[in-house]
Amino acid sequence: MKDRYVMVSNIRIRCKIANEGSPNNVVFMHGMAFNADTWDDLGTLDLVAKEGFGVYALDLPGFGKSSGTRLKRKQATEFIRTFLDEMMLEKCVLVGPSMGGGIALSYAVKYGDKLTGLVLIAPAGLDDPEIINNLTKISVPVLIFWGENDKIFPVEMGKNLAKKLRNSEFVICPKARHPCYLDCPELFHEKLIAFVKSVFSER
Repeated sequence: MKDRYVMVSNIRIRCKIANEGSPNNVVFMHGMAFNADTWDDLGTLDLVAKEGFGVYALDLPGFGKSSGTRLKRKQATEFIRTFLDEMMLEKCVLVGPSMGGGIALSYAVKYGDKLTGLVLIAPAGLDDPEIINNLTKISVPVLIFWGENDKIFPVEMGKNLAKKLRNSEFVICPKARHPCYLDCPELFHEKLIAFVKSVFSER
């Protein structure tokens, strides 16, 4: 897994990359308290890379080893569009937990035609009318994870989200907290890899 620094909108961004040049790519964002190393430490990046997919995990501006200041959701949505364009990652699968999930949802509402699939882990932004009122615009397959014991966003929020997304699968991680992928990595990895294989096989 290579660490690389790229300039995006005049911001120096740290990105972990594997299988660069693959036609099928998975892009990982992170939550408020985390960064790209979280995915590496969990083994997620290596597992996805071993399946032959391109892997990109970035530190968002102002987080981890990236420079710049932290962006609000609308700014971050446009930043991700610029990042994906500059890295030539159109038609990727976008993965986002919590804060990153809110950005991913916002991106899918606005630029869903540029995605192949979307993976959300208890995403933020479900109180944003611009997101909630436009969920029907998301037509790509969506995989949603939620911790059974999430104290930040109760699991009912996830169930309601899944009902509003026409092409979604909802996975509850037993006894898991808000960052549920950390508490049930085996279930998370199993479902994630199956989902990524499925959406790219249908292209």
